[in-house]
Order: sequence, then C-alpha cells, then structure tokens
Amino acid sequence: MTVALLQMDGMAVRFRRHAQARRLVLRYDPASDEFRVSLPAGVSARTAERFVRDHRDWMLNERARHPHPLGPGDMLPYLGIGRRIAYTDISPRTIRLEEDCLTVGGPADQAPARLQRWLRASARAHIAPIARGYGDRLNVAPSRISIGDMRTRWGSCSSRGTLRFNWRIMLAPPPVVRYLVAHEVAHLLELNHSPRFWAHVARLCAEWRQHRSWLTHHGGALMAVRLAAV
Repeated sequence: MTVALLQMDGMAVRFRRHAQARRLVLRYDPASDEFRVSLPAGVSARTAERFVRDHRDWMLNERARHPHPLGPGDMLPYLGIGRRIAYTDISPRTIRLEEDCLTVGGPADQAPARLQRWLRASARAHIAPIARGYGDRLNVAPSRISIGDMRTRWGSCSSRGTLRFNWRIMLAPPPVVRYLVAHEVAHLLELNHSPRFWAHVARLCAEWRQHRSWLTHHGGALMAVRLAAV
C-alpha cells in the first residue's frame, strides 16, 4: 500500500493504493480534516488526481458541513459550556478559564498546542478521581490512566487495565463525561459489551442510556473539533 498527499484549494487529499479496491472511492475524515482516496491497483496517479478535481465542488460542500478548526474568536465547549477562545500573544504563557472565555497567553503561533496540552491535563485531573471512585465501587482499579488524541474513539480499556481517554471528552457535559468514564471502568471487569457489562455500567451510571443517546446525536461534532494554527 502506497500513500501520497495532495494539497488542493487548501484541502489535504491523501491517496492510498489498495490491491483489493475495485474502484476509486473518495471520503472525508472530519477528525483529521483530510480527504482520503482509495486507489485500485491499475489506476494511475494522474487518473486519481483528475477524479479528485472532478469532485472539487462536492469536497468543498462536504467540508463546509463540518466544524472548521477552532481558533481565536471561536466558541469551544468546555464541560458542555461554550467559551470563546482568545490568544493574547503576550506573556505570561498561562491559560485562564473564565465564565465565557478561554484565554491563552504567550506567542499566538504556539497557542493551539498550548491549549491542547492544557485540555489534556484538565482531562486527566478531572477523570482520574472519577475513575478511582468508580473502581472502588466495582472493586477494581485501573493500572494506568492516559489521555490521547484518538480519531474515532472516546476511550479504551486494555487487557492490562490501562484506561485511555480522548482529550475531547472535556468538551461534553459533566454527566456524559461520567458515563464515558463508567463505560471504560466497567471494561476492567468485562472486556465486551455483554449484558453483564451493561449491568456494571448501570451500577455506576443509572442514566447511561440517556448519555449514550446524547453522544449519538452530538458526539460527532465534538469528535471533529480541532484547534487551528494562527
């Protein structure tokens, strides 16, 4: 499988050649803000590029349907409450969480990375005590808790007891965050989605169906959130 990247009208297009592919397929991944093209073995790179350019209007419309990378002036939900992002471009390099604003100090070109590190740290500080409390109720304990940048998953539980959460979990309302933590803690007992697993989830979060439904309707928009460079 070979991979090539094309920039077109500010859009990133990643080509992957698959021996099993029968036709050219174009998809958009909001989480990475990339278009991906699957190429059959016999299709030339020139043909694939022409295929992409023929679909330019569809690509622009598809991208417009999804949230753009967030930057200064945009609203970022933090624990379900919208805060406007502000980059000061001056010292100190600290982040202030206010009632309706997230102010990021320091050089503006480094602000997105600084904000994401802050969100990761906030996620760890928020999630760890919840996970420990839920673990006590089920008589289990995670071996480790980590925060990542997964493209399609809110969390995971390894066979060794490591719980891993997406930093975007901090964009959801607190009850939904607690459900997501309960979900992964329950996996410490059942690495499946059997009735016994859901019974463990219900012990920790009685309204888990309501919160799972909220994620079904709103989780895609949160999963697509990216922080824009200046």
